[in-house]
Amino acid sequence: MTTIYRNYDVAKVGDTFVGQSKDDESLMVSRSQHRLMMAIDQLWASLDRGTTPSWFSGSSAIDLDAINIDGPESIPSETDPPPAKEWRVPHWLFGLAALSVSAPVAYAMDFLQIDARIDVMLTLGVCAITLAFGRSYALIAAGIAGFIVNFFAADPLWTWTWPTLSEILNTLLNFAAIWVISWITKTGKPSRRSRG
Repeated sequence: MTTIYRNYDVAKVGDTFVGQSKDDESLMVSRSQHRLMMAIDQLWASLDRGTTPSWFSGSSAIDLDAINIDGPESIPSETDPPPAKEWRVPHWLFGLAALSVSAPVAYAMDFLQIDARIDVMLTLGVCAITLAFGRSYALIAAGIAGFIVNFFAADPLWTWTWPTLSEILNTLLNFAAIWVISWITKTGKPSRRSRG
C-alpha cells in the first residue's frame, strides 16, 4: 500500500519504508516510518528557507538509517545538564494513597450515616488522576466528582441542589487529598505522558 505524504510516495517494501519523490527519481529509505516522515518534513522546511538539510546529498537513494538526520544540535554536548529523571509512581504508593484516602472517607460516611457510596469510588478516582496526571487534572476531576454526587447520588436525584455539609466536606477532602498526594509525589504539573 502506498501513501502520498508531502509529494512523496511512501510504501513499505519488506522491512523497509521507501519514500520516492514525485518530482524526480530520488529515494529516501529507512526501517522506521517515523524517521522517513521526519526526514521529509525536514527537507520541506529547509527548502522553504531556501536551503537543503546537511544530510541531503542529492543522491538517487539516501539511507536515512546510516546518517544523522537530526543534525549536530541534537547530539548532547558535555556541557549540557543531565536529563531530568522521570519519576514513576510505584504500585505500593498508589495502593497506600488509595487506602489512606478511602478508609477515612468510608469511616466518615458511616459515622455521618451517608448512604451514597459513590463518594468513596469518586475519591479513589480523584487520587488515581492525581498520581497519573498531576494536580491540575485532579482538581478538575474533583469538581466534576462533586457535581456527580450532588446530581446523581444525593436526594433529590437528577436535580442540582445546593451542596449539603457532607458534600462540601467530601469535596474539601478530595482537594486536600490532591494537594497532599501531589506534594508527596511531586506531580503538581501535568506529566509529559499526559500531554502526549
